[in-house]
Amino acid sequence: MSEERRLGKRPPKVDRRTLRFAKYRTRELPVPPLTEDHYSRIASWPVLSNTKYGDCVLAGSAHMIQDWTAYASTERCPSEQEVVDLYLQLSPNDEGLYILDTLNLWRQSGLWGDIIEAFVLLDRGDVGQAKQAIHLFGAIKIGMSLPDQNTFGPWERVQGPPNPSNGHDVALVGYDATGFWVVTWGTLIHMSYAWFTKYTDEAYAVLSKDWLNSVGESDDGFDFATLWDDLAALTGEPPGPPVDPPSPPSSWVSFAFIVGAIAVIGFLIWRFVS
Repeated sequence: MSEERRLGKRPPKVDRRTLRFAKYRTRELPVPPLTEDHYSRIASWPVLSNTKYGDCVLAGSAHMIQDWTAYASTERCPSEQEVVDLYLQLSPNDEGLYILDTLNLWRQSGLWGDIIEAFVLLDRGDVGQAKQAIHLFGAIKIGMSLPDQNTFGPWERVQGPPNPSNGHDVALVGYDATGFWVVTWGTLIHMSYAWFTKYTDEAYAVLSKDWLNSVGESDDGFDFATLWDDLAALTGEPPGPPVDPPSPPSSWVSFAFIVGAIAVIGFLIWRFVS
């Protein structure tokens, strides 16, 4: 194994309750653009200690936050120390993480103060779904069982069978005519469609509040309403994406309300006694 790059994704977990991307295509989605670029605004991607620890599942999640916020508002990314601290809390013996467990934690409690709206499972190795999900949601999270040949790249020409012991998590942030653009180990690299199809063993579209607030909920073939209803039925939460609570009224508004109420009460008393 390379001393400069670490793996760390555990084998895929199967949960029949996991929502699937394919269900929410009410009709054929339009053909996605020929290329999609959700990476060029970002000057550098941090390694996040994925050269020292097998924290790729959290590093990939942090890179997705960096990607969404760079395109939706103001770029931010968890610090290396924040990623390492959480990783060692979740995997004290540096044994890697399950993607599904991490996504559930991300949706329910949040990672580094960031909470996602939902996640949906893509069909395994489906290039079309992956491109549509990147177009709709900015980035996707995939797990791979990498081969023993070219384990750490280049990820272009398929060589050898998948090895479940070589599990790795990366963020896909764009694509072109020949493959996807991938963030891993602090680098933006290219992955051929053949490589994606052969070695991807799980893939998820992750719905970020930052991204949805920026681009909105497209009704172009994706059924958000049913997704929110299904998520509510699964979790017991109210349907629909979480909404920020209204800001409390400012002090002068509260003061004016109190003064007005006193005036009205005084007027009513005066009318009554007169």
